[in-house]
Amino acid sequence: MLTSTLYYKDAMLAPEDYGLLYDDRWLNDRCVDFYLEYLEYNYSIKEESKVKPNLLRASMSFLITNIEDAKYLASALPKQIFSADIIFIPVNNKQSLESFIGGSHWSLLIYVKQNNKFLYYDSANNMNSYIAYKFADKISGVLEVKRNNIVVVKTPQQKNGSDCGVFVLSIIDQFYQRIIELQSNSDQIDFEKILEVNEQNLLLPSDMRKKIRDLANELKDSK
Repeated sequence: MLTSTLYYKDAMLAPEDYGLLYDDRWLNDRCVDFYLEYLEYNYSIKEESKVKPNLLRASMSFLITNIEDAKYLASALPKQIFSADIIFIPVNNKQSLESFIGGSHWSLLIYVKQNNKFLYYDSANNMNSYIAYKFADKISGVLEVKRNNIVVVKTPQQKNGSDCGVFVLSIIDQFYQRIIELQSNSDQIDFEKILEVNEQNLLLPSDMRKKIRDLANELKDSK
C-alpha cells in the first residue's frame, strides 16, 4: 500500500494514483507514465540492438495532440524520438489544455520509422480513432515526415469501461519484451510480427494492475 508519494526518475505516483491500480478503476496519466518510466530505465535496449524504441509519455502525447503547432514542442521532446525505429504513443481523448481533469479512454498508437507507418490499437472498438489521427498529423510535422494512412490492428477488447489504460500498458509491455529479446545479429526485422498482439500471452487486466502495484511497493521499500 502506498501512503506517500513515490518519485521514480521523472515519474511520480501519489497514493490516490496508486488506488486507481485496483480493479474497475480508470488509470490516469501518472499511472501510465509511471510504468513507462520503469520500462525504459529497467529494461535497457542494448546499444547494438537493431531496433531502437521510444516510449513517449502520456503527458507529452496529450500536449502534442492539443497544442496548435506541435513543432514548438520539438526542442522539449527527448532527442531519442528522432532516431527511434518505433515510437510507442499512449493516446487519450482528453482535449482541453485548460483542465487537468478529463478524458475517458486510452488507446495505443505506434509509429514505425522503417515504412513510415502508424499502427493503431484500441480495446474499445476504435473509440479513439479521431484522436489518433489528430496526433499522427501533429507528430508527422514534428518528425518532418509525410503521414501515411493509419493501420488499425486487431486488438483484444475490454469487458468494462475502465481497463483501457491497462490494455495499453499490457500491449506495450509485450512488444517491449520482444524487442529486448531480439538478437543483435538479426539481418531483417519483421516489424509486423513484433507488433502483433498475442492475446494468449497478454497479461490479464487484473494481473497487469497487480504487477504495477507490486512494482510501486517494491520501489517504495527500496527507498
